[in-house]
Parts: sequence; structure tokens; C-alpha cells
Amino acid sequence: MKIMEIRDLQYSYGNLKVLKGVDMDFYKGVFYGILGPNGCGKSTLLKNLYGYLKPSAGTIVLSEVNIRHMNPRERARNIAYVPQDSHIGFDFSVFDIIAMGRNPYHSALDNLSSHDIEQIEKAMKETSTTHLRNKSINELSGGEKQRTLIARAFAQDSDIILMDEPVSMLDINHQVEIMDLARSLADNMNKTIVCVMHDLNLAAQYTQHIFLMKDGVVVRAGIPDEILDAGIIKDVYGADVFVGSNEVTGSRIVIPLSRLNNSF
Repeated sequence: MKIMEIRDLQYSYGNLKVLKGVDMDFYKGVFYGILGPNGCGKSTLLKNLYGYLKPSAGTIVLSEVNIRHMNPRERARNIAYVPQDSHIGFDFSVFDIIAMGRNPYHSALDNLSSHDIEQIEKAMKETSTTHLRNKSINELSGGEKQRTLIARAFAQDSDIILMDEPVSMLDINHQVEIMDLARSLADNMNKTIVCVMHDLNLAAQYTQHIFLMKDGVVVRAGIPDEILDAGIIKDVYGADVFVGSNEVTGSRIVIPLSRLNNSF
């Protein structure tokens, strides 16, 4: 089932045009990767989808409703956002951070309802953060913080979860932990995950559909085996790579090739 449609989306920072006519379709329960070189508009795209930024032109239709006709509370009931930067300025507990995901459903002055508590507990269980509930967010490791922010998004009970480079500052163990969690939300909870990524190998292993961007537009879209091709990567990134098959997972594996004359 199609859940969101983007047509001719454009956005400019002053005179700098960043998004130049983006077209995308998103379906329920699918893990999408948005890839492309630095500066191609990936993070700007997510901020337009969530409403942090207002498009210069084009439409974003969510369940047959243009999101321009939704107020912020309505939009947040449909789309959750996990930012790239996990820094939290205040010393909130993990429970309090996750409880913020329920804000779209009641006034800030209202007490949490029994249903709110149920959703928070469910989010903690699904993200393995229950044991962290009373800890300060600023006492957590990078992986624990990311899990907490994903739990907040899950507690929001939105069909779509946007993630902006959720593993860019994590070690390999925590990268796998977060990507496993994101994929399980798509597979087991029927969430639509839209994830901006840099790591082509993680994209190959976890995503089900890739949008490849360059210079503010989508230049390729399809399953990872179609998109992660040496010729396509060379055209988009300007990098020479070897593309093979991962003997363990069966997914594509991308190895960048050195530009030095002598091999190592």
C-alpha cells in the first residue's frame, strides 16, 4: 500500500537550490535507503518530509492528504524523525525522552494516559531500552542514545520513521544493533523506514529499496542489487569500486579501489 508520494519537490537555501525536483513513492512496511554524495540534498529532503523545512515547490502527499494541509501535531502522528545528532541538552531520563513521543496526542500539560504508558512500555521493549528507563540520557553510550531516540519515534506510533544517518558516529557493533532494529521495525511492525545512509555495504545488507541522489535529484531507484553497480557508483560518486557478492549474507559488497599507482 502506498503511504507517501513526493512529486517535483524543490527547496532552496537562499539562492542555492538544493532539491531540484525530487520524485519518490513510499510503501508501507518497506525499509528505504537514501544514498548519494555529500551535499546532494539527502538530509534537506528528510527535513522537508518532516516539516522542519517548507518546500519551495512541489507536493508531499501522505495517505492522500497534502502535508501542507496538516498542522504539526497531525503531521507528527504520521511521521516520526530520528535526527543525526543525538546530543540532548537537558538531563532527562530515558523514560522522559521516550515519553516525548506521545506529545502529538495530548497537551503538554496533560498527564500521561494509560494508553500512553502502554505505548511507551511497548517502545522500550521493542528497542531493548527497558533496563535504561531511569538512567539520564547523557549517561548513555552512543548506541544506547540512538536506541532511545528510535524508541521515542516508535512511541510516537507513526507509520513512517525518518532516520538521518543513525549510525554515522557509532562503532561497528552498535551500527549492526541499530540497523537490525530499524529493519525489524519494517519487517515485524509494518513501519516504513526512510534512512539517509553513507555506508553502501550496510545499505546493501539492510535496505529493500534505494533512492540514489545526485545534485538535488533522484538519478536511480530500485533494489540494492540493481543500484549498487560499479558503473552507477562511478557515475554518481566519481569513485572506482569493486562490487561483488557477500559470501555470508548474499548481498552486494562494495570495495573502494585506491587511486595510488602501486597496489598495497
